[in-house]
Amino acid sequence: MTNETMPNLITQDEVKLPLIRTGSIALVVCVVIAFVGGMIAQQRGGMMSDGLWSMLATIPGVLIPMGIMMAMPAKNAPEWSVPVLAGTMIRALTVLTIGMAVYMIASPDRVVFFLTMLTALMVTLIIDVASVLSLIQKHTPGMTPAVDAEGIS
Repeated sequence: MTNETMPNLITQDEVKLPLIRTGSIALVVCVVIAFVGGMIAQQRGGMMSDGLWSMLATIPGVLIPMGIMMAMPAKNAPEWSVPVLAGTMIRALTVLTIGMAVYMIASPDRVVFFLTMLTALMVTLIIDVASVLSLIQKHTPGMTPAVDAEGIS
């Protein structure tokens, strides 16, 4: 096969993950969720700090993977999916570890504290996935819908 008969290979530009934007959004989300958790704790007869304790666990859970990924070199857009998945796992382990320590020391309302942490983890996961999908969509040339793909009718 000569070079003329081979289909053009799509080359992709290497990009950095928009960590400042996604990290900032994730930090704001963690603070808002902790505040809402504190308000729910007050309505349940507890203290505002019962929800706010979750910030102590979720903020480092956002900052540590963000710092690791900032140190990584630029990659092709689709290649960011694995580091972001690993960062999400690091975040979950960090939040769980710090959260268990806080729970054992400060004894906040169990339901509010753990559901606040879980909510923050789920929302930051959504932010991570959305940022990677957006990056792939913006930086992958030649993406065609499945109906335009060969062999699909």
